[in-house]
Amino acid sequence: MFNISDRIVCINADFSMYPNIFEIYQQLPKLQEVYTVREKQFVDGQGYRLLLEEIANAPIYIDAVKGKVEPGFNASRFALLSDPIKVSREEYEEVYA
Repeated sequence: MFNISDRIVCINADFSMYPNIFEIYQQLPKLQEVYTVREKQFVDGQGYRLLLEEIANAPIYIDAVKGKVEPGFNASRFALLSDPIKVSREEYEEVYA
């Protein structure tokens, strides 16, 4: 699992299954972009959600946490830069070149 300050890369930026996503998010991660974990939230039944240094969205009410919080992104959309299984060599070289 990711830790705060970890450098991660987005491996899944397909939000097409959420047609109204911009009602919740002002900014979304982009495929193969590198981000820094700012905070991680555990949402019961959904797993970990990440907040990113490079992206900030306005807080909204989330029933699962019974409060108004900044919506995060599912951790499964990201990989550690150092994880060769999930990050292709080409993507890794693109970040470090």
